[in-house]
Amino acid sequence: MGAVRGRRRPSDHERSAAEAWFRRRGLPFVVERSRRKRAVLRRSAPAQVYLLLLEPLGAYLLHRLNVSDEGSTGYAVGVLALLLAAATVPAVAGWLMARWLDTKPERTQRITAVVLVALWVFGVPLLEKVTGLENAYWAFVGQNAAIAIGLNLLVRIGIGSILVWAARSALDQVKTIGSLASRALPLMLLVVLFSFFTAELWQAVERLSRFQLWMALLFLGAVGAAFLAGMLVDEMRELRSGHRPLRDRSALLRGTPFENAKITERSQELRISERLNVLLVLFFTEAVQIVAFAVLVFLFFIIFGALILQPEVITLYAGRESGPGSLFGVPLPVKSALVQVSLFLGGFSGLYFAASTATDTRYRQAFFEPLLDEVAKSLAARDAYLVRWVDVESTPPTTLEGHDIP
Repeated sequence: MGAVRGRRRPSDHERSAAEAWFRRRGLPFVVERSRRKRAVLRRSAPAQVYLLLLEPLGAYLLHRLNVSDEGSTGYAVGVLALLLAAATVPAVAGWLMARWLDTKPERTQRITAVVLVALWVFGVPLLEKVTGLENAYWAFVGQNAAIAIGLNLLVRIGIGSILVWAARSALDQVKTIGSLASRALPLMLLVVLFSFFTAELWQAVERLSRFQLWMALLFLGAVGAAFLAGMLVDEMRELRSGHRPLRDRSALLRGTPFENAKITERSQELRISERLNVLLVLFFTEAVQIVAFAVLVFLFFIIFGALILQPEVITLYAGRESGPGSLFGVPLPVKSALVQVSLFLGGFSGLYFAASTATDTRYRQAFFEPLLDEVAKSLAARDAYLVRWVDVESTPPTTLEGHDIP
């Protein structure tokens, strides 16, 4: 009998691994819609672990804080401890759970996920009732049940993957702090340093309430977001309209689950949901870079001002006596006017950096082009995914001598 012609149907394990690769990159809407709802409980297990540890840990730390001491150093240290514990311990535990589940069979994964949900809905309220942290047991059960349903719904429609990727991306951006400080910060300081010594700026910003200042920063952020959105739409259009050589696509797919996949010369049209997903990934990554840069500028001026500005100089600049500074209720060892001015200059610097990444060649090559390279890799993998699985499923079974091949 002659050789059977036709494409081999890749295994479901290979496909699941490929789809998990898209989810890790924050692109769940690339996955075929009928497969997004698979293993919802298992995929929500790391977030469930995070909630399981965060709820009692947060309740315990808040219970230990003396609210009457709010504004004191002890209260500030307690708040910082709470934030640090919430950001590290539950997150590490969720990551370890995800790694452990990847090594277990599906039955173990399902049982573990169900146990975690039961512990969250019934166990945590019982624990807090026994310890005296919470008395309304059934109200707490209903609240946790609603949270569990909402969490699994987010995972099922793909938003959970985007949120997890967003948190991971924010942590990854810490690696760019050195590059931001060495490449972007020096030139930016030359632009805004003279504004720092302008008395009119101090007087205008110092007389703003903290709410008014946040509204001004929100306005700058909205302007930057509108600029970014328009720029990214144009970049996406240009990226998808180009025709990359086959060898370039092979290089992009190296090290991915699609390394040996069939390479297509032309890109397939993105669905609206896929286009929005890719734009969201680009937007958030760029936004995190901008926020990181703004925080870096804010910290610089706080330290710089504390070193060179005496209290009487700050009073002279602000035109009146300035009280002790604080941020999010945490007392700072500097004057309020310095905090206000540093916040404003940080927000303005973030807007300037957003424009520079698109218009300045040096900034673009250092901070924006790497993001486009990652998107190009994702789009090439998406085309390979469609060819390897979706097109295979839509192709009728191969026949031999008029008989269907089973």
